[in-house]
Amino acid sequence: MTDSQTVLQPELINRLDSKIMYLGQLQSAVMNQQVPQVYELLDSKKFNEQIRQRPHADSNALLAQMVTDIHDNLAIFLAPELSKYLKQQFSFFDFVATSDEPSIYQVYIGTWWDHRQFAILDVLSLTLTINKKIVSEWQETIKLPTGANINDIQIREIKQITNGLQTFLDDETKRNLEVQVLNDQLAQLKENKSGLLGRTDKKAREELENKRDLLLASQQRVPEVKAKLAEHESEMLQLEKDDALRHLEIEEILSHFDDIDAFIQKVDHLYVDYLKTLLQKK
Repeated sequence: MTDSQTVLQPELINRLDSKIMYLGQLQSAVMNQQVPQVYELLDSKKFNEQIRQRPHADSNALLAQMVTDIHDNLAIFLAPELSKYLKQQFSFFDFVATSDEPSIYQVYIGTWWDHRQFAILDVLSLTLTINKKIVSEWQETIKLPTGANINDIQIREIKQITNGLQTFLDDETKRNLEVQVLNDQLAQLKENKSGLLGRTDKKAREELENKRDLLLASQQRVPEVKAKLAEHESEMLQLEKDDALRHLEIEEILSHFDDIDAFIQKVDHLYVDYLKTLLQKK
């Protein structure tokens, strides 16, 4: 038992020394405002492979796990410097912090009303995760003829539907008048008056009742048709708004970058570009 403890003791001390050294280095980096070193200590494998260009670097994940409980504090420490850099590189970005996660920011393009979130910024991993669907829509829009939009076909289809629904609603007054006329004719038949074409038999009455019932059934559909019309008009308005916002986003991007691909590449290289910029200031 004693011999076994003696053999294990150096390994235990070495592991404790590694943890103490790691925490000491992180504390020193924070105290001295050494942002690159903080990122290196959070993920040394990523830092060495992407910044120092050392392939197959060792991971320090086990050591980094010790500070998971202070990730929020580290994010608050790292955010101001990163924010300054991002505003220089992407002046048209709008960042919105999430209340429950200090390391996560929602990223919007432009400051106009109802702008769209297109990415998520993770301060600790130093990544901008882009909505691929939005990027695909930008690239598709650029290929279209001038003045054309992605949603044009869908909007035209919805417009045809709404035109039909509106025509049905426009005929409401006409249907009401026809129902009134049919009711008058039925009343005449009931009173044994001359009635329609002078016919007062059962067949004439049934024909009039069938016509009236069909018209009344149509009238009962009016609330449903109005609801469908409002739904389709709302959908069409949203599609038109999406097209307009998409053009605003593209215009904003192309006022700062040569093309969409150059913009995406810059976003994808945030980790390397940011940390190299900080290291060059030393």
